Amino acid sequence: MRTETVPLSGPSPGTTRTLTRHHWGREGNRPKVYLQGGLHADEMPGPLALFHLMDLLDQAEAEGQIAGHVVVVPVANPIGLSEWLLHKPVGRRDLEGAHNFNRGYPDLAALSGDALDGQLGPDAEANAATIRTAFAKALSEAKPETEVDELRVRLMQGSHDADIVLDLHCDHRAIMHFYASTARPEITDLLGRCTGSVLALIEDVSGGNAFDEAHTVPWRSLRDRFGAAVPMPCFSTTLEYRGQGDVSDATAVRDAEGLMAFLAGVGVLTGGPVPSHGPAEEMPLAGAVEFMAPIGGIVSWVTAAGDRVTEGQVLGHVTDAAARRRVEILAPTTGLLFRQELWTTCLKGQGLCHVAGTEIRRKGDLLSN
Repeated sequence: MRTETVPLSGPSPGTTRTLTRHHWGREGNRPKVYLQGGLHADEMPGPLALFHLMDLLDQAEAEGQIAGHVVVVPVANPIGLSEWLLHKPVGRRDLEGAHNFNRGYPDLAALSGDALDGQLGPDAEANAATIRTAFAKALSEAKPETEVDELRVRLMQGSHDADIVLDLHCDHRAIMHFYASTARPEITDLLGRCTGSVLALIEDVSGGNAFDEAHTVPWRSLRDRFGAAVPMPCFSTTLEYRGQGDVSDATAVRDAEGLMAFLAGVGVLTGGPVPSHGPAEEMPLAGAVEFMAPIGGIVSWVTAAGDRVTEGQVLGHVTDAAARRRVEILAPTTGLLFRQELWTTCLKGQGLCHVAGTEIRRKGDLLSN
């Protein structure tokens, strides 16, 4: 095991930060699997699961079981982790510019596409190596203007050449679910069976260039530009480890064991546990619809994340106690209620919950910000 400390220049005189990467196996071996947690720095189920995973990886390495290369960044956002406001962590957006830490990652296809003209041939494996080298060069030449931009570049420098990228998040109140593209359906199936995810939301391009899609969309874009000899070698996903309050060692140990089963299933480990769950139910991300608060007030629920609901069903209420007024929270589509807002108060226009359905209801940027 090797630990790598990556310096981050601070935003003001006298300040610096660091990003820590832990490595198992031999660098250059395949598959390379990259895992990170806490990119939204108020979401701690992922970092705790990775803490326990690292103990299991130590044991696996001691027993000679690591055939590939595993990289773990348990705390991917030292900026957000230090930003608190009025005794509460902010975490999702930086305080300087209100930028979502999981949006706006470098477009590697745009940065390297011209340099690849005339460099690719009929051998897909050779093309993959050439493209990864071009990605590395583009990232090395990046000139980030802000601290958050620098964090984005440094994270991708550790992950751009991975075969598999797992970005561990959580929601407010939610069931276990994840986001993936159509590129590697066999890995999507394996991930659900290893992690116990109830739902997989599938979309090739969700919009916003989140960390996971910054690893898959460039290959798709280059394939469109240069043809079928460009492979689709990267599987990347955002794993939502339930809700913000679902933080315990017992749960995190089980999640770490599920990740070990996944690592064994993709061949980065020899031996290891086997999947212990059924597959996740797959639905289109464009079929996941959010209910927006029609008034501000007190939020109360008569349903819970994980319930099956029908369109128009009453899920809860928003109450304006001063005006003695109450409005219903209605299911915006038929399907699975997979997340609810954490807070017990809301402002008018805020999103309160999501229901995943099979009917396509949305277009354009599909991720809430």
